[in-house]
Amino acid sequence: MADRLKTLLVQESDRLFLWFPVGMGVGVVTYFSLSAEPNLWVSLFCLALNGILLLLSRRTRALKIFLALCFSISLGFTAIHYKTWRLTTIEGVLPLQQKEKGQFIGQVQDIEFMKNRQRFIVRLKDGRLVRLSAKETQPISIGDQIYFRSTLLPFSTPVLEEGYDYGRSAFYKKLSATGRMIDIEILQQSLPASSIIQALRAKVTQSLLMAIPGESGAIAAALVTGERGRIPEATRQAYADAGIAHVLAISGLHLSMIAGLIFVIVRRGLCLSMTLAERYNLKKIASFLTFPFLIAYLMISGMGVPAIRSFIMVSIVLVGTIVDRQALSMRTLALAAVAILLIQPENLISASFALSFAAVAALIAAYEDGWAPLRDWANKGGAWRRIVVYGVGIVASTIIATAATLPITLYVFNRISMQAIIGNLVAIPLMGFLIMPLLLIGVLLLPFGQCNKVFNILDQAIAWMTKVAHWTATLPGAAIQVAKPPETFMWLMVSGGLWLCLWRTKGRFLGIIPCLIALSLLWHKPAPFIWLSPEAQIYWYDGQTLSTFANARPNSFVREVLLRQLGLKKIQAVTTDTIQAMITRQPVVLFNEKFSYQNHGSVYQNAQVIISCRYLPAFLRGKAKIVLDKTDLGARRGIFVRFDHFQPYVVRSVQNRPWRVGE
Repeated sequence: MADRLKTLLVQESDRLFLWFPVGMGVGVVTYFSLSAEPNLWVSLFCLALNGILLLLSRRTRALKIFLALCFSISLGFTAIHYKTWRLTTIEGVLPLQQKEKGQFIGQVQDIEFMKNRQRFIVRLKDGRLVRLSAKETQPISIGDQIYFRSTLLPFSTPVLEEGYDYGRSAFYKKLSATGRMIDIEILQQSLPASSIIQALRAKVTQSLLMAIPGESGAIAAALVTGERGRIPEATRQAYADAGIAHVLAISGLHLSMIAGLIFVIVRRGLCLSMTLAERYNLKKIASFLTFPFLIAYLMISGMGVPAIRSFIMVSIVLVGTIVDRQALSMRTLALAAVAILLIQPENLISASFALSFAAVAALIAAYEDGWAPLRDWANKGGAWRRIVVYGVGIVASTIIATAATLPITLYVFNRISMQAIIGNLVAIPLMGFLIMPLLLIGVLLLPFGQCNKVFNILDQAIAWMTKVAHWTATLPGAAIQVAKPPETFMWLMVSGGLWLCLWRTKGRFLGIIPCLIALSLLWHKPAPFIWLSPEAQIYWYDGQTLSTFANARPNSFVREVLLRQLGLKKIQAVTTDTIQAMITRQPVVLFNEKFSYQNHGSVYQNAQVIISCRYLPAFLRGKAKIVLDKTDLGARRGIFVRFDHFQPYVVRSVQNRPWRVGE
């Protein structure tokens, strides 16, 4: 066995580095899974110790690999730990503990346009950064100093313990609170140097919206500046159901197209000079001159995780062209992952990071060996062969990318699209040959005002793509809602997928085993639960149906999240004042706000769980194993009661972290 392992390590020696960012990811996930904040000096000591041991190791190859893996895990853990410490200690980011009502003065840092309203990032006078919404008619610009009244609110914690943590996401964006502002007055109009990029993004967005009216203009703005708030919700949903939502989010598709267009334009332009063509390598010059345009597009696009990953990869490819090296490989992707995990390690647990890297890793792994014969066949024939190969490439890439991102889509968004091939067969050629070239030309011509014809054609092209998205979304299987799979499903899929993509020998196919095991978990139904929400509203799930009291105060956001994660279409509204139910063979009693405890003493006899929307009388406190009411909420953002192995228990959520509201 040892000899076979040594042989495998020798055969895969050039692939071992690819596991370094995987180790860093394990370190980041380990940090987020802790129940309390660790000591930074301990993290730094472990990192230094692992580094020293790695440098001093001189024995077996297996020992060096083990020490390198330990170092990568420690590096990822320390990177996210240090960033958290810096945000809390040096930059003073502190989440709001409870709602705060009053009058405020602040400076606008950024503006996001949304349907019928605007969302502002405002830095208050006390240094806190908050996200506030207001009516769209507000004539506010980036850099303005404003006065307003607002009720600041803490960011919400996950509706379910495995759900999206808005508070953690806001913390790493340096946001302390959210809310809505009214009675706004502009005290001073200004444009500090630090807001030039944001102001330019806003100006380009407004120019595109004026040049291309309607939803086509909103999509054009999303493709240039990453501002998607003005795209109608129905259109965004149609793109998602059609499996082409990725064209609305600036990623590798857009940056590679822009880089390719700039490279071709510059190179062909320089070829017009015979002197330059004869004396210099125009391919290298074009690669070098592409960088400024690529950097400008990255900055104006909002610098999302997929865009940063793509920028790093395209930059390495361009550098490889300059130094005569073939740079597009799995190693390039690994370097991009290491760079992001060092600079923005918190992005590891974001959907954009996972989707972006999963799709690209699967595509590179599939094309490393399997694409060469088809490419050679196309190069030896005429134009028709290239067209065939291009179509096959779109279909193959769509299937590969869809299969790679399907587990993430299931786990995060709880829905899948089986019609992505049809949508991408139209969207990708349109984007590559028409929409992105026209957008590039139109944006470059905006300062000169001679771009009406360009934008008219662009409007029609985007409208056509949108019609295809709406049509594809109506096909059977375009949007399938599923329940959120267990966390084990994601771990098995990630480990199996990495094993398949990162190795090259036949042993890579062992990664299919954990993937198949994970697929068997899709039939696993979520465990029954009862949730007492922050508004003292009771939701209960018995394994089949999600229910709540009919006259309870509605919370559309909570209902949408619960239905999506459970894979259900509606909530059953109960009109009675009390519920006596059996959940996993345990008698449960749930009281509504208007229930009379004195007149129904027999209701709570023999109950294992008693939960009320309002305050319970003292004599009920000892009547059941678990008794909860509005008093138990306090500052807590909801209380969960789970039923695992036929036993109810209260879920103790982790709160001793910098991004969580204290309890």
